[in-house]
Amino acid sequence: MNHKISFAGPSITEKEVSYVLDAVQNGWYEHCEDYIKRLEKAFAEYVGVKYAIAVHCCTHALHLACAALGLGEGDEVIVTDFSWVATAHAVAYTGAKCVFADVEPDTWTIDPDCVRKAITPRTRAIMLVHSFGQPAMMDEIMKLAEEYGLFVIEDAAPAVGAEYHGKKVGSFGDFSCFSFQGAKMTVSGEGGVLLTDSEDLYRKAYRLSDMGRTDREAVFWSDELGYQYTISNLSAALALAQLERVDDLMQKKRNLFERYDSDLGGIGKIRLVREREGCRSNYCYPSLLLPGVSQEKRDRILEALRARNIHARPAFPRMSRFPMYEQRFENPVCAAIEQKGICLPSAANMTDEDVDFVCDTFLELL
Repeated sequence: MNHKISFAGPSITEKEVSYVLDAVQNGWYEHCEDYIKRLEKAFAEYVGVKYAIAVHCCTHALHLACAALGLGEGDEVIVTDFSWVATAHAVAYTGAKCVFADVEPDTWTIDPDCVRKAITPRTRAIMLVHSFGQPAMMDEIMKLAEEYGLFVIEDAAPAVGAEYHGKKVGSFGDFSCFSFQGAKMTVSGEGGVLLTDSEDLYRKAYRLSDMGRTDREAVFWSDELGYQYTISNLSAALALAQLERVDDLMQKKRNLFERYDSDLGGIGKIRLVREREGCRSNYCYPSLLLPGVSQEKRDRILEALRARNIHARPAFPRMSRFPMYEQRFENPVCAAIEQKGICLPSAANMTDEDVDFVCDTFLELL
């Protein structure tokens, strides 16, 4: 293959260019927040919640959620062990302790039975992830939260557009967080958004995102320690244009997965991650498990793919193995995914021929 088959990458059209150009030329002075406000309103309406705060990145959104809920020293938060480390770090920034739970083998999303086993008197919240656009089991998770009086934070970073039983992910928990990082389905280079249905939580999170500023005693007065987490108008312009194309972008991802499924789905040595019945995945990162393959062979396959200009990647390592965290549970499903999981290329510029080349090469190496 003469051209690089990238792991991920966006679809940019004249709409994105025109929005960003307008923000560059006109998005100043009294218009300096126009695209930010439009993005927040549009995203909240799209997911079906009342309030949105656009921020510099999803990690900031996750941290704001934890901080606004008052998590801190002595608290425990149950976190999926399979995620980009920002999920855990956002909890740790507050001083709270991460307790890592295993995931379901079919969807790689947090296992509600493992969540129940991890609950202690110190548990304050559940931080789940809609892994790679696959919706987590929200009915069971919300039942657990109600039973034990826990907060729920949805890390929906890669899951724009995904649905659980006809309802958009991000509309269930006390907070939800989405990403516009450049490898996601909808991008702004960097960027994110925090969503909630609670006016009180929205006001707390917004104040924290704006340096704790209240202007209560004077202009620029801050009443608490806050953060500079706001998004730029330029980034918001790009994110808004992408959001307005979200259905087309999601269909592109789903079409790519269907092609992968057609080429690889009948191979006994391969276990593709598919959407659960009643759910709709955005298939942001099509993924598979190689149950009968060692980690060494998985890694050799990835190296050989890259040598042929195919940029797949391994699954995440378990966060509970990182030196800054404790490991309370072994989490064998996460361990198997770490050792035998592969995320396939799904860049928006991929053609059917690219997918077929990836699959033919992969099967040859396997």
